[in-house]
Amino acid sequence: MDVYPEVRATEEYAEVILYNDDIALPIYVSPAQGENIMNGVYGIKFTRPLTHDLFIQVINSLGGAIKKVVIDDLVEGVFMAKLYIERFHEGKGEEIVLDARPSDCIALALREGCDIYVSDSVLKEAGKSFDELEL
Repeated sequence: MDVYPEVRATEEYAEVILYNDDIALPIYVSPAQGENIMNGVYGIKFTRPLTHDLFIQVINSLGGAIKKVVIDDLVEGVFMAKLYIERFHEGKGEEIVLDARPSDCIALALREGCDIYVSDSVLKEAGKSFDELEL
């Protein structure tokens, strides 16, 4: 599923909602994580790079780029994700896959403009209708 993000926040948590035309996936994160994601949604830049911006700079300086992120599992109510990096070194391309928190993956993907995917099994277990989430 290729998705689009929306964030709703309170003082206690932020609700990141990934959605496409058919289904929505709510992910609950801390307010700080929600703010980092919103900075990516709105393309907010700071004078000095924040952690996600610095991470992207490091990846790029090593000849890599974030290709996509995939939220691929749900273990005891906790979402799992993978960060896919494509790196070119000495004329050869390689794919590097890293385990990462979904909130970090989403924040990075928004800054890089790459796709966010959610596995069908995660959607089946945790997906909600738009009516359920009052969207």
